[in-house]
Amino acid sequence: MTSPGLTITATPIGNLDDISPRAVASLTEADVIACEDTRHTGLMLSRLGLKHGRLVAYHDHTSPGAREKLLAELENGKAVTLVSDAGTPLISDPGYRLVKACRDRGIPVTTVPGPSALLAALVVSGLPTDRFYFAGFLPNTASKRKKALDHLMAIDATIICYESARRLDDTMADIALISPQRLCSIARELTKTFEESWHDTATNLADHFRLAGPPKGELVVMIAPPDAMETDVSDAAILALLNEHLSQGASRRDAVRQISTDTGVGKSRVYDLMLTLDQI
Repeated sequence: MTSPGLTITATPIGNLDDISPRAVASLTEADVIACEDTRHTGLMLSRLGLKHGRLVAYHDHTSPGAREKLLAELENGKAVTLVSDAGTPLISDPGYRLVKACRDRGIPVTTVPGPSALLAALVVSGLPTDRFYFAGFLPNTASKRKKALDHLMAIDATIICYESARRLDDTMADIALISPQRLCSIARELTKTFEESWHDTATNLADHFRLAGPPKGELVVMIAPPDAMETDVSDAAILALLNEHLSQGASRRDAVRQISTDTGVGKSRVYDLMLTLDQI
């Protein structure tokens, strides 16, 4: 079935039984298999019992020379299959620049679709699926992550992102700070033996992982869209509540925390509005 050109082939994200017949054909009939890690892909092929063509390493960012070598083979009529370490290539994985270069040079590009961690996580999350926004990996520094989450959590769609297990407690704490009662879902080790998921408010999940520590394995974090309660609370209403709490003797810190809990509005928004009181 394989013809000259580039084929983007999805591979299992855990359970090898998820390999499709078309993916098997793509892997066994290609002249070249371009992969993130030749050892990783070689082991997968070995476990599947597949005979295959030549494996070559390909990375978008570190090997522009490798891309030119693949393009030369493609222009010479070779069949090249691109795979990632797991799942669908190009989704937070190498491949975009190679596909773009093929399109620019008139080289045929096709796909063998299949497993994808972000879609697998979304459909079991219980969160809205009619609109979703894939944010890839969140920034790994605290200030940039908080800024990114402030923007993402205002989007009227389910947010999906990948996150490192060791940063999960900090990320959930940041989400809870912005919107304490926002529903979230976390999935780990999808399709594998120890698949597990959590579904709760941002605050409860932040508390859980702060006490339990980071889970093992690969994670997908999903955040529900802003609910009506959060989006319908006006700035004027929050300012009125702030004035009420402060006039009753509450500290600014306690007032921000209580209003955030009562309304579902993130602490950062309430705090920013509190600062405007000094300017009135």
